[in-house]
Formats: sequence, structure tokens, C-alpha cells
Amino acid sequence: MRLEGSVVVITGASSGIGAATAKHLAARGAAVALFARREPEMQAVARDITQAGGRAHVVPGDVTNGEHVRHLIQSTLDAFGRIDALVNNAGTGGGLNLCDTRDDLLKQVLDVNVLGCALCAKYALPHLSPGGVIVNIGSVAGEVATVGMYTASKFALRGFNDALRREVKGRGLRVVLVAPGFIRTEMTAGLRYRMPGPEIVARAIEKAIRSPRRKIVVPWWYRPLMYLGKIPLIADAIFSNPKTQARYRDRDSVKRLTT
Repeated sequence: MRLEGSVVVITGASSGIGAATAKHLAARGAAVALFARREPEMQAVARDITQAGGRAHVVPGDVTNGEHVRHLIQSTLDAFGRIDALVNNAGTGGGLNLCDTRDDLLKQVLDVNVLGCALCAKYALPHLSPGGVIVNIGSVAGEVATVGMYTASKFALRGFNDALRREVKGRGLRVVLVAPGFIRTEMTAGLRYRMPGPEIVARAIEKAIRSPRRKIVVPWWYRPLMYLGKIPLIADAIFSNPKTQARYRDRDSVKRLTT
């Protein structure tokens, strides 16, 4: 699909991967509709886009609220006249031990990471013409079980992505899973790893829209690690190690979940 002149809806667009993707796609000629709960941050992203000569439309809302999602779709149609692609990027993290995780957080992770994607796809699909693309942002954690309810949600999203891809194939629509490894965002703040910035995922999303394929793992070096991690004896040895578990939980985003 051509990006130039297209209209792309991006959820979770107030920061991180979503904000980077909005700027990246707008710089390549797409009109972007930004959707997230934090309106001031989205307005700042939109200003950067418009000052650079791009087109951006801000719609505040919650992906887990069907009324908000319907409003997003209608508002985008009113602003730009059509929708060519949806980027399901909104997500929330986990990382706590199961018994340390509040009940409401268990539900929130599933609601945002799975239900939110389903609602956005449901209400965008009737307005996507043949050639349209839905990009779901999964995770390497959805390929290799690492920690907590976050992993469960990304496994579920991978299943949803595959099922949706098969459901809409006959309509000429494409569904792509982009599975990032550790990326430098608010969700990984404080994690002691060398990580690329969100722009690397934005470029993968551009590739997914321009030339859809079943799955894109980014950065590329996670792909061999991902397959190695699917060998049970190796995965169990790595991810059950107390030092590995502690590293996952020793970051700011996880520490905030305990407060």
C-alpha cells in the first residue's frame, strides 16, 4: 500500500512507539489520526507533525471503551474522509510476580493489550477498502513466555492476529504482527539493557503497511533468540533464573505498579 496520501489511525500515540510512528509515517506523506488517553502529549506530537508540513488529527480516548473507539473512527472519517490502515499500538506493561499483582491490574493488562486491539479492529474494519492493513503490535514476549500477565496478553494478541488475518483475507485486507524486543520507551525505563529507540519499530510498521507480511520481528537479532527460546529446556533455564526474573522487575514501570 502507498503511504503517500493514505490515512493511518495509530493508538497509544501519546509517547514511545506510537508517537514515533505517527511522526515517521506523517513525514512520508500519510495523514495520521492519533488516539490515546493523554491529550496534551498527543497535541505536542501533532504540533511537531504539522510544523513539519504533515497532517495530524487528535482524538483522546480509551481503547477499552467501545464508544470511544467508535468516536475515533467517525472522527477520523470526518477529518480525512477514509481510513487505509490501523496501527494497534496501545498497550500496558506488567512484570510483577502473579501473587504480587493486584486483581485490577491483571484485568487491565488483558483489557488494553487484547480487548483494545479487538475493539479498534472491529470498528475500523467496515471502513477499510481492499488493500487496507491492520498492524498489531505484539512482542517477543508473545513468542517466548517471559513474565506475568503481560506475556499472557501478548500470546493472546498473537492468536487474535492470526485469526483475524484469516478472517479478512478474502476481503483483500492484510493483518500484520510486529513483534518488538526490548525498546527504549516509558515501559522499559530503568531496565539495564542496551536498547534501540522506538524509531526502529516505526520503520518496521512502515514496512508492514507498504509491503504486508505475516510477522516482523524487530530488532532482527531477536528472531534467532526467539526460536532458541522456544526450546523448553533452554527457555526454562534462562527465564526461571532468579537473576533474569529480577532484571525484568527492576525497572521504573514495574516498580510503579506496586504503589
